[in-house]
Amino acid sequence: MNKIRLESVSLSFGRRELFKNLTLEFSAGKVVGVIGRNGSGKSTLLKLAAKILKPDTGEVNIHGAQTVAAVTPEMKIYDALTAAENLNFFAKLRGKNINPAELGRRVGVDFETEIRAGDFSTGMRQRLKFAILLAVDADVWILDEPTSNLDEAGREIFLREIKSGARGGKIILLATNDAADLEVCDEVIELPAGGGDFS
Repeated sequence: MNKIRLESVSLSFGRRELFKNLTLEFSAGKVVGVIGRNGSGKSTLLKLAAKILKPDTGEVNIHGAQTVAAVTPEMKIYDALTAAENLNFFAKLRGKNINPAELGRRVGVDFETEIRAGDFSTGMRQRLKFAILLAVDADVWILDEPTSNLDEAGREIFLREIKSGARGGKIILLATNDAADLEVCDEVIELPAGGGDFS
């Protein structure tokens, strides 16, 4: 079974110790929510799990799973490209053949529009990011505040697709402070405000 294991992980930024002796395991087929106050390390924990960040000490091992994709505030889409051009660009990077019309129906994006992504609303940009995540079909989903800037219809779409991804055997890590997002979570990890010892 695909899983991610963090073993005795510690990480500091300057003099601030964010994690100490953190040991966690994330398994395929589950949505794990990560909650906590701003600055508690939610986004950092997701980046550690995805091996985007390297811990000061300890190990992060991804067993079985080979690919990671994310929807985060830092995820860049190309403003000068249309939705379809963005989607095709990122799918080709991962060697994926896609059906834009099907993805469009699933997430509520018109991939036939000639409007450039730079003119999209924040909610539509978020939908496009999620369509890209679905298109690359990664084993691990890193979702950082994925329902931010979405209306109720968009939120329902995201949560439905997250549930479907878990049923399909994805490892899904979801950082959020929105109680509605937690309804799809199988487990919830609450980080202390100031970081600390997890031993």
